[in-house]
Amino acid sequence: MSKLHRIRRRTACSLAAAIAGLISNVAFSQAPDVNQLPAYKPEFKVQGSLRIAGSELKGNVDLLVEGFKKFHPDAVVSTNFQTSSEGALGMMYSGVSDVAPMGDDAKITDEMPFYNSYRYVPTEISIATGGYEKRGTLWPMAIIVNKDNPIAQLSMEQLDGIFGSERSGGWAIGEDETHNLLFTAKYTRGADKNIRTWGQLGLKGDWAGQQIHTHGYVAPGFIINFQRKVLHWSTKMNPNFMEYVEAKEAPDSAEGRAVNSDRMLEAVSRDKYAVAFGAMMHVDGSCVNPDGTKCVAYPNVKVVPLSPKAGAAAVALTADNVANRSYPLTRDAFVYVNKAPGRALDPKVREFLRFALSREGQAIIAKAGIYTPLPASYIAEQLKKLD
Repeated sequence: MSKLHRIRRRTACSLAAAIAGLISNVAFSQAPDVNQLPAYKPEFKVQGSLRIAGSELKGNVDLLVEGFKKFHPDAVVSTNFQTSSEGALGMMYSGVSDVAPMGDDAKITDEMPFYNSYRYVPTEISIATGGYEKRGTLWPMAIIVNKDNPIAQLSMEQLDGIFGSERSGGWAIGEDETHNLLFTAKYTRGADKNIRTWGQLGLKGDWAGQQIHTHGYVAPGFIINFQRKVLHWSTKMNPNFMEYVEAKEAPDSAEGRAVNSDRMLEAVSRDKYAVAFGAMMHVDGSCVNPDGTKCVAYPNVKVVPLSPKAGAAAVALTADNVANRSYPLTRDAFVYVNKAPGRALDPKVREFLRFALSREGQAIIAKAGIYTPLPASYIAEQLKKLD
């Protein structure tokens, strides 16, 4: 084979790979268009009390109530955001609310007293996808490594092996027709699935025998979402897992600053064998600190694309891939409601959620600009839960 032929062949292969990557990215490139969603058509005339208590979802709940009352002027809607997400389910199982919006995933400790009260778990409805890289927007988890790390992509199963540990089981929350809260060996896995060296991920040479050093957030709103999606609700982490929080969640002291999430990115910047889950806004410095100063960027780290399962195409963390939910570690703005298995949902609650998931409701969310409207296919999944 001539040198020219080899060059042409390599160029063709590179071009083919680039086209394949482009096709893959195009498939995931479009954010939802609210104008393509069905318009809201009331199926029940709401009159009288509708009680909403929990998180205000960055103002979105009040905006949705305002839009809802244009269709249901006789609805008397009360809101209580005093406890935010942490008290949402408590107010519901105490009988003082009908709708429980939460900015975070409901924790096991949130679900358990509700289950003890009713013998089933609350129904979880997503009304919006979290944002991309702004504070307070339910941003997605970025998987971050040192820029010199040659790893090109990771799967969700590999993340389990890296960050998790062997376990006897995991929680199954509302997975069967009884909507129970159950711990099951369905999600068991042994130590043989642990991934502790970079060689287990296919890296060669000096990388092969090097231990993976894990870092991430420990604040419940972040780590519980990660454990839910990656570890099947297990709390068993890699023994070397180093924990960090946002600056506002640590004391203003040397001890507090030592566990600030910035220290995590500094550690990954220095340690080429480290991996972390964190925020894109900290990686690229696009955020603004509470004191008004711009965040520091970390050019010595990179964000790794993720695949939902082994063998599937990896998806880069981009604004569009978060909006269309192809990126596996997106987050949701959830609303929880009390719906007994096999029984109809309270019609006034059902109407409010139908509105939130309609063209008009999703347009309100889009205009507010905090979260992202849901794709039509995901809205269809949420609507099924109402019946």
